Amino acid sequence: MPLKGAIIGFGNIAVNGHLPGYRSCGHMTISAVMDVMPETAEKVREILPDAAFFSDIDDLLRNTDIDFVDIATPPGTHAQNIIKALEHGRHVMCEKPLVLKREDFIRIADMGNRHNRVVYTVHNWRYAPIYQEASRLLSQGVIGRVRHIDYQVIRTRPSVTAGETGVEDNWRVDPELAGGGILVDHGWHAFYMVNQWMGSSPVWVECRLENRKFKDIPIEDTAEAVIGYQDAEVRLFFTWSGDSRSNTVLITGENGTISIDDDTISVNNGHDHQDIPFEQALSQGSHHPEWYAGVIADFLNEMTDLSCAGRNLYEAGWCQIMMERCVESSRDRHRKNLTHPGIRHEH
Repeated sequence: MPLKGAIIGFGNIAVNGHLPGYRSCGHMTISAVMDVMPETAEKVREILPDAAFFSDIDDLLRNTDIDFVDIATPPGTHAQNIIKALEHGRHVMCEKPLVLKREDFIRIADMGNRHNRVVYTVHNWRYAPIYQEASRLLSQGVIGRVRHIDYQVIRTRPSVTAGETGVEDNWRVDPELAGGGILVDHGWHAFYMVNQWMGSSPVWVECRLENRKFKDIPIEDTAEAVIGYQDAEVRLFFTWSGDSRSNTVLITGENGTISIDDDTISVNNGHDHQDIPFEQALSQGSHHPEWYAGVIADFLNEMTDLSCAGRNLYEAGWCQIMMERCVESSRDRHRKNLTHPGIRHEH
């Protein structure tokens, strides 16, 4: 019998990203939805006619027999919703960033362990076909040990949110809801990818946050960071101030380079040059529903195979502390050391 779940927050990412992933899975089903906007009930009836609708998470958790919750609300609400779900004995999948504060991460990790429940963050960029190919090439050693990564994301504005009429009423520019600007929006994805490609833990970070285009919003529109590893370095650049959308990554190894330019990988290792085109560019849209099949399958695997449980949460711990230290580095204008915020994963 499929595991039953509830979506908390029925906005664009839930409808256009998460739901296609569940429909492709076959072993999980969404039987309830909670959203604070009462008018969302009509949309739920149209898209999920058999799902119950709630406008309060406590009512949902008390009055359903679901196995898990899928949290797709703004980041500032994540911690409180995760804690409530764990208190009611539900597994949790949550959009990135999992939480904004180290103390919330530690509390949630401890609760998940005590209640024997999975806490899982949506790391959907890992399942982008072009990133999967880059990871495969690196695992085969085609450019040797990675020594440097340049990772760049350029956008023209914050991602559109449901119901907005302009940037000024987009929740992504509200620090209480969003928890930050472009760093929160794109940094988390970059952190788990570069940590995977480096194959080691980060040691320190330096960061600068600023406003280049949207001068009147209370969060940054541009972030630059340098992450140090034992014998390698990553440079990150994210902005909402660009003239066009693009994603580029240059991975430099001991024996060559792997370059990702939106929809093409180029491999140069001294022996040959290879260009590998992909159907969809990384900068095309913001939902990428085809990536969520892998996310949902991995979440299911953690819930049903104890040997896998905790892998994603350990990875999310690094992302959380890297994001937090970036903010501190920009504020204090100096380098910050990095240590994992408190859990181990041995598998």
